[in-house]
Amino acid sequence: MEKATNNNLPSHYVGVGASAGGLEALQTLLSQLPENTGAAFVIVQHLSPDFKSMMLELLSKHTNMEIQNVQDVEDGIQVLANTIYLIPPKKNMQMARGRLLLTDKIPESGLNLPIDIFFRSLSEDQQHKAVGIVLSGTGSDGSRGVKSLKEAGALIIAQSPESAKFDGMPNSAISTGMVDMVLKPEDIGEKLSAYISHPLAQGKTEVIKERMVDNQDLMNEIFTVLKAKSEIDFSKYKPSTVARRIERRMTIKQIGTLQEYLTLLFKEPYEVQVLSKELLIGVTRFFRDDEAFTILREKIIPEIVRNSTEKDPIRVWSAGCSTGEEAYSYAILFADEIERQNLKRTVKVFATDVNPDAINEASVGLYGDDIQHDVGSDILARHFSKQTTHTFQVNKNIRQMVIFATHNMISDPPFSNMDFVSCRNILIYFQHSVQKRVLASLHFSLCKDGFLFLGSSENLSELAPHFETISDRTRLFRKRSSVRIPMGASPSMNSMSQTSSQTMPSVSRLLRGYRGNSTSGAPASFASEKLISKYAPPCVLLNDEQEAIHVYGNVENFIKRVPPGRISNDIKDMVNDDIAIAVSSALHRARQSSEEVYYTGVYTQVGKEQVALNIRAFYMKEHDIESSPGFYWLVFEQQDTNENASSVTQISFDAAEQARQRIEDLETELKQSKEHLQVTVEELETTNEELQSANEELMSANEELQSTNEELQSVNEELYTVNSEYQEKIAEISQTNSDLDEVLSLSNIGIVFLDENLLIRRYTHAASKYINLLETDVNRPLHHISQNIEYDEMLADVSKVVSTGRTVVKEIVTRDKRVLQISINSYAYSDVAESKGVALTFSDVSKAKYTEKGLAVAYNELRRSVNNALAALGNVELSKKVSVLVLDDESASQIVIENHLMLLTDLVDKVYVASTISEAMNIYQRESIGACIVDFHLDGETAIDFAECFDERENRPPILVVTGRADKKLNPLLFSHGLLDLLQKDEIDIDSLGRSLRFAVRRNEIDLKVSQDLQSDL
Repeated sequence: MEKATNNNLPSHYVGVGASAGGLEALQTLLSQLPENTGAAFVIVQHLSPDFKSMMLELLSKHTNMEIQNVQDVEDGIQVLANTIYLIPPKKNMQMARGRLLLTDKIPESGLNLPIDIFFRSLSEDQQHKAVGIVLSGTGSDGSRGVKSLKEAGALIIAQSPESAKFDGMPNSAISTGMVDMVLKPEDIGEKLSAYISHPLAQGKTEVIKERMVDNQDLMNEIFTVLKAKSEIDFSKYKPSTVARRIERRMTIKQIGTLQEYLTLLFKEPYEVQVLSKELLIGVTRFFRDDEAFTILREKIIPEIVRNSTEKDPIRVWSAGCSTGEEAYSYAILFADEIERQNLKRTVKVFATDVNPDAINEASVGLYGDDIQHDVGSDILARHFSKQTTHTFQVNKNIRQMVIFATHNMISDPPFSNMDFVSCRNILIYFQHSVQKRVLASLHFSLCKDGFLFLGSSENLSELAPHFETISDRTRLFRKRSSVRIPMGASPSMNSMSQTSSQTMPSVSRLLRGYRGNSTSGAPASFASEKLISKYAPPCVLLNDEQEAIHVYGNVENFIKRVPPGRISNDIKDMVNDDIAIAVSSALHRARQSSEEVYYTGVYTQVGKEQVALNIRAFYMKEHDIESSPGFYWLVFEQQDTNENASSVTQISFDAAEQARQRIEDLETELKQSKEHLQVTVEELETTNEELQSANEELMSANEELQSTNEELQSVNEELYTVNSEYQEKIAEISQTNSDLDEVLSLSNIGIVFLDENLLIRRYTHAASKYINLLETDVNRPLHHISQNIEYDEMLADVSKVVSTGRTVVKEIVTRDKRVLQISINSYAYSDVAESKGVALTFSDVSKAKYTEKGLAVAYNELRRSVNNALAALGNVELSKKVSVLVLDDESASQIVIENHLMLLTDLVDKVYVASTISEAMNIYQRESIGACIVDFHLDGETAIDFAECFDERENRPPILVVTGRADKKLNPLLFSHGLLDLLQKDEIDIDSLGRSLRFAVRRNEIDLKVSQDLQSDL
């Protein structure tokens, strides 16, 4: 194993996740990657646990980089640059300190997600030096891991769904919103190489250093652009955080300088949106951090529920909630604990985030199926409903416990009287001064003994004395000090108005009227406020909802004392009860008439005296624009200060008359509302009927989908069965190939297999004696290899076989006088019609040739002896005449032979003629045949076939063979089958036929006598 040095450590660590259909994508990706990127590649492929993986062999053909199967060693394997690492079957893999560690899969743990496991460890170990790639595959493995990688600042790439054989995994990753690039496999290599080689990615330059020296103005302009788009001042974030995210976007966009990137931000508004999203880092999940949530479940939440009352709701604030997973986690824990303690309690979880898109997504409560690995099967069954195949929605009772709102922790006021506040992994991105201000606001928001939950890398800093540590490891604290901690320049409003049970408007909207009319710090504004306070009558500025947003002068005689607990900014709740009707009426008339309303004779109790008041009210729009927000002025004047009211129509306030008039107005509004409600009810009834019809159609469609799903499941089972058969077949083929390789290696036959291009595919060891072959010669052309035999026409003969398909057989005498038979045959080496090659077979037939030559000499000697014996036996008279069977399929030959036999009256008794073997056998079984004369070449058969019709040679009559074709090879062949003589048809006469017949019969009699004597001796 190569030892790691600074030179061979990777610049980046690329994790590649793939499943079904991923092999082809991996091969394409690797074929487009340079071999010297300086990065390491770790491939996590879903593998069958029952079969040996062939990934290394299959991928090595597409890259020159070294490929290793990760081995299970105690300390793990050191990851090196320009190397590919493959996960083995039955294992999960993680990275720690730049080393790959293997762990066994746990069978009883359910669905295993090896890609998520590796991506999470990669993000923790390598941070922004990591890259995550998700390729073809079914399911959602990898989607949770890319969230962790994104949070760490890694690059995320997904294969485009349309190019994937199975788009489940790429789609799931893309749906997280964390993917930076969606590419085809053939494009990933180029983009990845460009990213890795960028100077910022290599660490050769850093934006943070440039910002501190030369680029302060450019960074300020970037902050200005971001604030104009998102209303968030990112200059309050840590410079290192901002710089790292900007570097990442510059690297992805292949931009070298801040000036170029600023120009891009002006050109492409979408890039501003992307950068804002990058800086917000909205990564979260359900029940994040098991240890911390165990403490919450077992200790913190039971205590909060136990100390609560039925009258006062339990108040929880999840600050920086992102897409809502943690907020819903708290709601679920409180709901379960309240049920466990069998109490009636109300819980309000205020979930806020600066990103309105995240808030909108969170309020729906719809999440991908990957959450089941975070929430567990029990919670999933009780608190979630399955919406589609791959989505779950939080149940309505839990959603109603959570109120979502956009909220900027830096500039907006905090909530108050909270029993539990969670602000996790947010403070770490703020500058220290901002952290202190936010912590002070969180301290303010908690009630006494309230709990604070921070991120694992966050601490209380200077505010530690004001809290008690519950668990330092999980960052859980309890508020102990009620001392008011200064919050800097943050506003002082203590509550927010709830607009519904599920969502809440932006906190900043409640301050819009104040901010729109305030120019704090300007001398003119300061002087104006002092003049108004000193010389103007007491008055209150109200927003469009009639909520007080600013008070001028002393209004304590007309406003109630603020009671403890939650307060309301509604002016009708704030003024004294005896003037509430007058105030409400004045504001109502001012809104309707758009003119100033002036009431006189309004009485209120001030101390022990009744004081007469004049009330002015008027309504106006900001900047006189109809669509802009409006506001009210409400002025209180004692009647001895109304000298300047002569220009306004005065109305003496009669409480009874105003009440009657108000009642009439309300009755008119109520009548109109009833009419409008009736129309609405009718429209809703119509809509309801349409919805019922649509519901029936959807139910029908759902039934069809269920039926289709069952069919698909059945098909899937069949496919699984077929796949199993294929696997078994592959195993058989593998075994056959193994046996064939063994046979070829043991045989002494030289064989060379060529493809259609005459490239050497494989060969046996024996072939190397005739052709100078080495293992490295595989895939080389045949004509590149020298040979040890004198066969100049070999290449020409091979080409002839390729073109014609006809076998060529040659015998060559080698230099050492051995006879070599070379057979060149065409063969198909795959099921593809065009895949036809050539097999050259080299057989040493020297022994066979020498044996054949010796047999020929022996046969000639034997033939001379037989001829001599024939001459002697041919003159011997037989003891009795014989019946002769003539078997010949040529009628002319039959007649000639029959005529000759009929003239041999002293030898032949009867002559029988047959044209076929079956006909001849019928005659033989029926008649007493003493000898047979058989034509060697019959119609489709031979004399040998006739001879083999007899069970034993002793039971066979003597057979003479005649032929019309001269063939020297027939003599040895007939001799080996016990056939006694061979006569040429054109040479037959009465004498030769008689001698041969006498010889055959007499020879047969002698053979029978010898056989009988041998049997008697035994």
